[in-house]
Amino acid sequence: MPLAHMKPMLKKAQLEKFGVAAFNMIDYNSARAVVDGAQELNAPVIIQLSVKTINLWGFQPIAEWVRMLSDSVDVPVALHLDHCKDLNVIKNCIDAGWTSVMFDGSSLSFKENIRQTKLAYEIATSAGVGLEAEIGAIGGTEDDKFVAEDDAILANVDECVEFCQHFPDLAVFAPAIGTAHGVYKGEPNIAYDRLTEITSSVDIPIALHGGTGLEAEQFSRCISSGCAKVNISTMHKLQFIQGFTGLKETQPNLGEPIPFIDAQYELMKKGVKDMIALFGSQGKA
Repeated sequence: MPLAHMKPMLKKAQLEKFGVAAFNMIDYNSARAVVDGAQELNAPVIIQLSVKTINLWGFQPIAEWVRMLSDSVDVPVALHLDHCKDLNVIKNCIDAGWTSVMFDGSSLSFKENIRQTKLAYEIATSAGVGLEAEIGAIGGTEDDKFVAEDDAILANVDECVEFCQHFPDLAVFAPAIGTAHGVYKGEPNIAYDRLTEITSSVDIPIALHGGTGLEAEQFSRCISSGCAKVNISTMHKLQFIQGFTGLKETQPNLGEPIPFIDAQYELMKKGVKDMIALFGSQGKA
């Protein structure tokens, strides 16, 4: 089917209390694993990209890859731009066919975040494209952005309410609730009370960033509290590498590349299906 829009996909997830998995693709093979895994479980799914991945492959090739994959299945596939501060990149993604984009102003002051998010919001909504926005500082490493755990800042509930009043048509809202990008160095300290306060005050689907490494019970609590979009990046990247290295360990003399690509695909697809089942989106297409 044609590329889907993220906003109605996430609104349904919010209302029905399940999470839509959002995987950061690396290349065509990783995107293929995401789409095929979703198709096998009849689940909606989001393919998202960091700016550095877009810089590697280009706007048009990525859009064509994902569009072609989406056309080959009958489950909703959204194409989303992950953490981005550059309005020109946002415009180029929209022109190439992205169905949603994210403006990340979380490192700005509250007022400046609102001001710059308004610019992105106008660009996206005028093009009929959904926007994700963020406040608070999520710890860890994402793309080329690093936030030390000590510098991570939980989103303020009153600021969340005020922020979302400026953007009533946001596709999804990403407040910092204690999760972190990358690999957790200790036990994740999720502010469930803060999340519940936000979701009871803001009627917009919530994005859970830093999903890799959370336990099943943590995912369940976050999703039942209103997190409709669950980001998985680090897991997907690690499996991208492990698909190759695992086969190399068992068959060190293998010199044909296609078995490595197949092994990578199968490992990544299994990871995709595991997350879809965990988030409750199986059969929700």
